[in-house]
Amino acid sequence: MRPLTFLVSLTFLPFALAVLTGILGFAYMSLVPAAVLAYGLLVDPPSGISFERSVKARNLRTGETVAVKVRLRVEKGAGTVFVGDALPPGFALVKGSNRQVFFKHVGKPLEVEYEYTLKALKRGRHVISPVEVVGMDLLQMGRTSYAVFGDEVTIEVSPDFVPTRRFVSRKLRVRENRPSSHRSKMGPISNDFREIREYRSGDPIKFINWKATARLNEPLVNEYEPEGRAKVMIYLDTTETMGVGTVVSGALEAAVSLTLSLLSFLLRNDFKVGLYLVGSRKLVTPRTGVQALSTFSKLLLHAGPSLNYESLELAVERSRAVLKGTTALTLFITNITPYNIDEVSNAVREVMRFARSRVVVVDINPYPQIDGTLGDLAGLHKRSLGDELGVSVVHWNPLREGLSRGTKKVLWVMLREAG
Repeated sequence: MRPLTFLVSLTFLPFALAVLTGILGFAYMSLVPAAVLAYGLLVDPPSGISFERSVKARNLRTGETVAVKVRLRVEKGAGTVFVGDALPPGFALVKGSNRQVFFKHVGKPLEVEYEYTLKALKRGRHVISPVEVVGMDLLQMGRTSYAVFGDEVTIEVSPDFVPTRRFVSRKLRVRENRPSSHRSKMGPISNDFREIREYRSGDPIKFINWKATARLNEPLVNEYEPEGRAKVMIYLDTTETMGVGTVVSGALEAAVSLTLSLLSFLLRNDFKVGLYLVGSRKLVTPRTGVQALSTFSKLLLHAGPSLNYESLELAVERSRAVLKGTTALTLFITNITPYNIDEVSNAVREVMRFARSRVVVVDINPYPQIDGTLGDLAGLHKRSLGDELGVSVVHWNPLREGLSRGTKKVLWVMLREAG
């Protein structure tokens, strides 16, 4: 029952009893509710509101949490105060509440402070709406005050990935014939002697050939074969084939996290890595250095799902210029199905034909998220399809194996192929 209806009933019921019974004392019982009713009609709804909201972090990784702190002060009026903001769908409320209800007493300012915690579930840019504050009068007669405070808060959530330590491996290093002026860009120098040449400004003193210098009376240095960095090309499928599973933990989300984990490992170990988003038609040419990880992260932040059709074979053709040369390894990350097995096979053959690169296919199984039995059956079917490709295929079930184990499985196969 609304307060107004309740007070009106309490006010007029004693009068009715006094008339019916002839007892005047019943009439005096209506004075208190009548006074409260009169006061409620005269008092304004809560107003004079000041507000402050702080978010402790604006950049997160998937799975991390952030605390939101709110301070509210109401100076005038009396009644109920409703406070709340709209949370983005990519976040889950794990502690506290973003919607609160308070009561503003007469003649006393309302000062409250509350906090709630959000967990990032999905990569991308997410927006927390401005805070809405609604003040309702004491009698809930429909007299309200309404205000919106603060700006939208944008939180950028990066894909989760497995941080890796430096793991020095010479198995995937290749020889590149480049002028000696490019040595500083290529990393370590091998011990394979190339020639003796004249000294150039910037040559290390340790490379000076003192015997040849003394014999010909001019500074000469030994030049060695540069040991280049192996080039790895990753093709990440972002087409509708990867749109299986939930919004926050489907095949594409798992593939993005796996890709970033592999990129982290390869860049930290001096590999030259390129990335092509199949369907999105975005390419990052091969590059080196841990600093390049931020470039890949920005690209993967909004990767797919793409509605544009692009087969893996067509993606290979469009990036053919990048693959040419010494590509040590090519990775295809996709969801193998009976509908795309032919295009995966064609892409593998195309890479092996003109790039002469070793190929590893990573097959993601998102179906256990839908149904456990369906996931098991899909896994068996995927293995039989993968056997038809004739290359190493890593089958990964993100739900059961996790990102860390999946990353280790792929890296183990990469190093095995390199051996």
